[in-house]
Amino acid sequence: MNGKAGQLLRPLFASILLLLAICAAAACGGSSANEPTATATRPAATATPEGPDLTIFRNFMSPVPGGCLPQSDALMPNAPREYRGGVHEGVDFYDYDNCTGIVTDLPVVATKDGKIVRADVEYSALTQEELATANARIAAGEANAFEVIDLFRGRQVWIDHGKGVITRYSHLGGIPPAIEVGSAVVQGQTVGFIGDSGTPESLSNPGQEDHLHWEVRLGETFLGAGLPPEEVRAIYAALFEPVP
Repeated sequence: MNGKAGQLLRPLFASILLLLAICAAAACGGSSANEPTATATRPAATATPEGPDLTIFRNFMSPVPGGCLPQSDALMPNAPREYRGGVHEGVDFYDYDNCTGIVTDLPVVATKDGKIVRADVEYSALTQEELATANARIAAGEANAFEVIDLFRGRQVWIDHGKGVITRYSHLGGIPPAIEVGSAVVQGQTVGFIGDSGTPESLSNPGQEDHLHWEVRLGETFLGAGLPPEEVRAIYAALFEPVP
């Protein structure tokens, strides 16, 4: 490994090895009692002279056609979320910090081939009562409870790509009829549409918070967890590179 590719992949190797250690310590692969069943097995990391086999973390495409990673680190994984004493777990694709327009009902596509393990086709819009309950839990120190965070993610689709890797697509305004749990999808296939579901603004100011929140999950954690912004950005940039 040398040159630009080597510089890009070194933090990726380090991050995946760290995540594998986290998974091993936490029995990675099971789902929590409160989490919908989305089977994620411990990722296989085949040893090579240059590190584990990371091909599962390459050849991704943007979940928004023509989109790119935001320039702001605040919209990237592991960015602090001080109001709830936690961190951001995905990438936010907004109209104001992207390479393409992010508008209502813009198609959201599968970033890689996989199988649907969650599709909120029967989603009910956030209510004032649910928002009040969630805010009360936040005030009580439960801001990072799965149910609270999941509520604010709104309508979602989850895709299992194998080897413990799952991508999540959140705040969707709709889901195509063909997308259902158990169905196979191919890279570039439409799995949803941009919306603002789950956001408080969907109640107070509909259409003003339209964006996609996209996560890359590894077992029970997210890609880039615990790493500084520059390493997180390098890791996510590497996702969209071809397998060498």
